[in-house]
Amino acid sequence: MANENPEKSNHRTIKILLIIFSVILLILIAFVAGVMIRKSPVEIILENPMKAIIIANTNVAGEVNLKKVIEQGEIEFNEDYINYILAALGTNYLHKSILGKSPVLELVLGEQVWNSEISGGMPQSKIGEIDNEDLRITLSKEEAVKAIVSPEIKQFMKDSVANGNTKIELIAGKVDLFSKGYLEMYNKLTGEEIKG
Repeated sequence: MANENPEKSNHRTIKILLIIFSVILLILIAFVAGVMIRKSPVEIILENPMKAIIIANTNVAGEVNLKKVIEQGEIEFNEDYINYILAALGTNYLHKSILGKSPVLELVLGEQVWNSEISGGMPQSKIGEIDNEDLRITLSKEEAVKAIVSPEIKQFMKDSVANGNTKIELIAGKVDLFSKGYLEMYNKLTGEEIKG
């Protein structure tokens, strides 16, 4: 049995090293590009979509019938509610990746599933499942309505995540999440870093 040609073996080793180096270089370029395109969060100002319901259920003394507001809010639930919640969760930190892919989220509210694509920090939501979501948020419709009527929705959502009433499931890989701004949004919301 003849030994393998040492020159052939050296060429194979060099090819393998070049492939490994190329992969590492691509990952490094993606990371640097993500840092360079990282932008300041977009300022989003949305009017509370339940304002009319709250006013209609406020008596002359200024007391709000919260039970009635929540019941009516669950009945009239629409995409404006989803957009308002997502803005409170920090979609202003999200942006297109260097490859031009927009952030896409899925929200599961009991039996109802919504999806939202983020453009310029602004959520554009519609009812229905999607296959390419980066992140899935699960909460009850009642919890969503309570968040909207709370005096400080951002704090309400942080507390809701902390006490387990709202669950956040990371679907995309860490590099993809980083390139779209999710890491900062997740950190602001949970106070934790994304692991893995």
